[in-house]
Amino acid sequence: MEDEFFLRRVRELALRALHRGDVVYTHFLDLAQAQAVGRIARETGVSLAMNGGYADAERRMAAFYGADAPAEGDWPICPVRIVWRPQFGSPGHRDILGALMGLGFERERIGDIVLDEGCAWLFAEPEMASYIAGSLESAGRVNVRCEIAKDVSALPEPEGRHVRDTVPSMRLDALVAAGFSLSRAEAARAIGQGKVYLNQAQTLRTDAAVPENALISLRGKGRFRLEAVEGETRKGRWAVRLFLYGD
Repeated sequence: MEDEFFLRRVRELALRALHRGDVVYTHFLDLAQAQAVGRIARETGVSLAMNGGYADAERRMAAFYGADAPAEGDWPICPVRIVWRPQFGSPGHRDILGALMGLGFERERIGDIVLDEGCAWLFAEPEMASYIAGSLESAGRVNVRCEIAKDVSALPEPEGRHVRDTVPSMRLDALVAAGFSLSRAEAARAIGQGKVYLNQAQTLRTDAAVPENALISLRGKGRFRLEAVEGETRKGRWAVRLFLYGD
């Protein structure tokens, strides 16, 4: 069941942007919340933009606006670089998130955490970023130091692996089954339960066509990108190349 307080608050923000012509931002949203925000934007007739601080961000802010969309530099998103000495250990995603939660933050004030060699990149609201930069000293028993990053041009390529597979068609259920090692029936059930997102939009149709470069997420399982459709095989199947995010 959707959080009624969250929906009511988001609707208030949408209506404020519509009536005043202001740009109004939400906190960081997960995929299900982003879907609800999109629905509210359509219902109220206000324009909507999404941004998580970098391309392919999973946790993103929404901006409701009237005439002009917010420019890239207008978003209240601040990158923080968290650095440690690898010879003393390397904290993982859970270690860093746990340390941040230990500072008393609500999850909605923090976006994605992107791991790099000897460091991590965190996206947060500006006031949270400043506090993190001055307060976070350790994560997973590893000493760290933090700094506000001026840009994210050095952001690493996402972790993951490339795989090749064949699917009977370019339908969503076929790709979900291939990408998450599920049966076709299990994939269809997950789609029907609203757990699958195609390009970050909840999709309930098992036969939805999946375009090349599409991002597919399954709540609780992860996400992958359809990098390329390499053609039809002699057996009438489609050869595809996928990028599976994660370790």
